[in-house]
Amino acid sequence: MFQKKSTVTSAWRALRPGFTAIAFFSMILNVLMLAGPLYMLQVYDRVLTSQNMDTLIALSILLGGVFIVTGMLDLIRMRILSRLGARFELNIGAPVLQASIRRRLQGTASAENTAADVNGLRDFISGPTLLAFFDAPWIPLYLGVLYVLHPYLGALGLAGALLLTLMALINNARSSDVMQDASSARARSDSLFTSSEQNAELVHAMGMTGDLARRWTALQHDAHHLKSRVSDRLASFSVMSKTVRMALQSAMLGLGAALAVLGDATAGVMIAATIVLARALAPIDQLIGQWRTFLAARGSYKSLRALSETYPETPQRLAMPRPQISLNAAIAQAGPPLAKNATIGGIEFELSAGDVVAVIGHSGSGKSTLAKMLAGIWVPQRGAIRLDGTPMDKWDPQELGQLIGYLPQDVQLFDGTIRENIARFSTSIDDAKVLAAAISAGVHGLVSGLPDGYATEIGNGFHLSGGQRQRIALARALYDDPFILVLDEPNSDLDGQGELALRNAIREASARGAITFVMTHRPSTLEAVNKVLTLNKGAQTGFGQKEDILRPRKPDRVAQKPAAQLPARPAQQTMLKEGAVQ
Repeated sequence: MFQKKSTVTSAWRALRPGFTAIAFFSMILNVLMLAGPLYMLQVYDRVLTSQNMDTLIALSILLGGVFIVTGMLDLIRMRILSRLGARFELNIGAPVLQASIRRRLQGTASAENTAADVNGLRDFISGPTLLAFFDAPWIPLYLGVLYVLHPYLGALGLAGALLLTLMALINNARSSDVMQDASSARARSDSLFTSSEQNAELVHAMGMTGDLARRWTALQHDAHHLKSRVSDRLASFSVMSKTVRMALQSAMLGLGAALAVLGDATAGVMIAATIVLARALAPIDQLIGQWRTFLAARGSYKSLRALSETYPETPQRLAMPRPQISLNAAIAQAGPPLAKNATIGGIEFELSAGDVVAVIGHSGSGKSTLAKMLAGIWVPQRGAIRLDGTPMDKWDPQELGQLIGYLPQDVQLFDGTIRENIARFSTSIDDAKVLAAAISAGVHGLVSGLPDGYATEIGNGFHLSGGQRQRIALARALYDDPFILVLDEPNSDLDGQGELALRNAIREASARGAITFVMTHRPSTLEAVNKVLTLNKGAQTGFGQKEDILRPRKPDRVAQKPAAQLPARPAQQTMLKEGAVQ
């Protein structure tokens, strides 16, 4: 079965040309690094024996030129890696953010810090650890040079390289699983810390500070316990590898001295072999020392790849004409994604352009669930909501979002200006539409009275009241004249003036042909509606004209019926009155 390639994998493969260039520079750099040992060899075996200053000066000048070139090549490698890291982050940033949003919409909660994973991968690509992987393939070159100097020296170098490589593999096998557990534990503690900070007022008001702090401390204790295990293992292998490397260098020096004493090598060979061995073992030693960074980067890559594969980008869909006529809903079964039981069902109604529907019912009757279905956030498991005959789930999500104005119960504004928030952070903001939406929501005077007007920054120390935030969010819902307005408890934080502005905005939207849904408990909102939909325990109990649904039914021949047989008050009236009290 064909599987779509991960966005993260594609972004990584797009770095191949840059990696190829780095590999080419690494080849030249590692070849030039042999200049130092060769210089030492010539100085000991030729200059000191011949006492020729001209030879020493020529060799020194040549070596200086080589050092300049190697320095430039190393700088080029680092600059290329820095730009590759930035390119990788830019290529995967937006797709990963969109995949995270799709994961949240599908009801999957995750303690992973996706932004930290992206930043960690960028730092890994830009950092020195990756350079060790490009230098490692040239270890055989240095071992070959050692073998040319003397077979015994080559054998010792090969044994040392194999020993350090084996230690690196054991290090990986013993550390990777614990490292993943430590990262998961740290993510849970970070999630609790962030949620506690975001809900600081609730935490303080209800005396939860101490308990949450103790809970966070317990999670941190578990994370630090696992992290200490990883650190101890990595540190032990790092110390062991450093000790082995120093011992190998001393052994190489001793073996070279023994060969020199026996007449099988020169003093220059002894010194050059020691330097070549140090260069051969440097990439392995660096990888062992930076193994934690590598494991973290590998874990981040797997996490991001799984995210992009599990929640891929939706394919481009056929562009639909803007709906102008009707909305039909036939929902047999629906509920939050991944929910075991449906929360609403048996809902069926048809609306025309300009209709305004009040959705009323007790708390828990399914109003907010229906609101999310109408806003295109969730999709019914059985049934469909159609715009001019086309199911909503057949629309391109971006195009559908432009047709919908949604005001949720929990109003959230984003860091940015009021102008940007009203315009939904569009890349091409139409100021005329921003102004029209603000006027329709009755918030233009409020915004104009702020110190910076529409340029006022939200989330930068500037405080807005609940009612102000709700009215700005209403303007955001009205931006660009959407065909569907879904207002979930839109007047929960409004005063009398705000409610009047809300009713006027609903009437204006109806006049231009929008279909509006108002989930409400307040009877005052009913003045602007022409139809009512009643819900009870997730099921539709009534739908029709406002006068027909809310009119009390007068029993026939009341005088001839005992009091016990008088018709009960319709459920719609009871729910409305009880909602008004709430």
